[in-house]
Amino acid sequence: MKIEQMSRTEWAGRVLAAMMFDGDRQPLGMTKDEGARVFAVAAEQNFQGGYRKTAFIQVDGKGFILTGLGKRREFELDRVRVAVARAVKKAEELGLSELGLLVPDRKGLPGDGLKVVEAAVEGAVLGGYRFLKYRKLKEDEPKPLDSFTLVFGDSKGGRQKAVGGWRKAVEQAQSVAEAVCYVRDLVNEPSSVKAPEQMAQRAKELARPGRITVKVFAKGELEKLGMGGILGVGRGSHNPPCLVHLTYQPKVKPKKTICVVGKGITFDSGGLSLKPAESMETMKDDMAGAAVVFGLFRFLGENDLPVTVHGIAPLAENLPGGGAQKPGDIIRHYNGKTVEVVNTDAEGRLILADALAYGSTLKPDLMIDIATLTGACVIALGDEFSALLGNDQRTIERLIALGKEQGEFFWQLPLVERYKAHMRSKVADLKNIGKPRNAGTIIGGLFLSEFVAPGVKWVHIDIAGTAFISREPAWDYCPVGATGVPLRTIIGLIKDY
Repeated sequence: MKIEQMSRTEWAGRVLAAMMFDGDRQPLGMTKDEGARVFAVAAEQNFQGGYRKTAFIQVDGKGFILTGLGKRREFELDRVRVAVARAVKKAEELGLSELGLLVPDRKGLPGDGLKVVEAAVEGAVLGGYRFLKYRKLKEDEPKPLDSFTLVFGDSKGGRQKAVGGWRKAVEQAQSVAEAVCYVRDLVNEPSSVKAPEQMAQRAKELARPGRITVKVFAKGELEKLGMGGILGVGRGSHNPPCLVHLTYQPKVKPKKTICVVGKGITFDSGGLSLKPAESMETMKDDMAGAAVVFGLFRFLGENDLPVTVHGIAPLAENLPGGGAQKPGDIIRHYNGKTVEVVNTDAEGRLILADALAYGSTLKPDLMIDIATLTGACVIALGDEFSALLGNDQRTIERLIALGKEQGEFFWQLPLVERYKAHMRSKVADLKNIGKPRNAGTIIGGLFLSEFVAPGVKWVHIDIAGTAFISREPAWDYCPVGATGVPLRTIIGLIKDY
């Protein structure tokens, strides 16, 4: 989708969208006279600006899509994304190829005007996303918009001030949204085209001379490093496992170093602890954590941030081949700890264990891992909240606050030390699941904590429920399929770190 900016007098499109609060008597950004006429027609259609409501009206031969923000007192920034995404969908239903959005002046909406513009762009791009690589749209299906234009008022040099002053914000928002779409594309791809080595090749494409370097540790190197978790999980597949290490160096002297680790199981059958067939239908999404790492570096390749960032993605297929690891096997990880494999379907924590131990050696100021780790997380929090666990309460609270602003929601679960007793093994340092299988998400977090070096600040994000949406209707600005969560929140955290 092409994003443009222009003034109201320059806009010559067929339909203009405008946001509106429930209780106001005119849409935002309009003059008093025009707003009164538009409101009068909208009221006849019983449109009052309710949240998630839209209406198409015609006034004086002009078309308008009105999209509701709900009550002013309930306003949150994410409502702008929702409102704009719904306006885009309405435009698609009308068969439009372009849509303009009337941008209110800084007094029209609470909060930072720049953030409102950014949210509008993100809502348009994310709301218009489709994964159409493998199919054609049917004749009766709405077609995606070709372009979306931010239309600014003309008073007091509005065009020059807005288009010039807000260009950077628009470009930044588009960069974020396109990185999310990149993540969605990766996750939506079938596993047949994203085996570990194919994913590693995708990572190499993210390299930028002098800024982003990419190192791929193949099977032989993993053996030398003693990464028994990644090797063990990948034993059942004819596609060998690997580990990707991306590094971003800013142009200026870095203030901090952050390490982001993403689980990269390119397909999860459960291994010899085989999943039921229906549970495998969406297991192409089990590399969503790694995809978020790749999306982050796609963004970093286009933007300058004063932080060194390491991205680590352990990649493997978990299949029940003749060489697959078996329940009862004992593996040794990168930091020397041994693990009894009780269930081969608890494989994500095994590859993350090596990656976290390796990431700890980079001495980061903060380490975050992102993983579709536990079905227990879906049972506890559903498909709209990701779980947070870790040893850095300040970062956890910051992620929750940023996530609310981004429309990516998090809920903290405790790391209960007493529950470590569930992972005791008589033949190794740890078992890879607890017995009984209660508190599964917490047990998963406790297991990972064993591979974070002392003194390293660390947060674990379980996106088992939020990485991929199967239900209809899906989210406001995400169709059925991959979501790209929590990339926007991670970018926000790094920008402010």
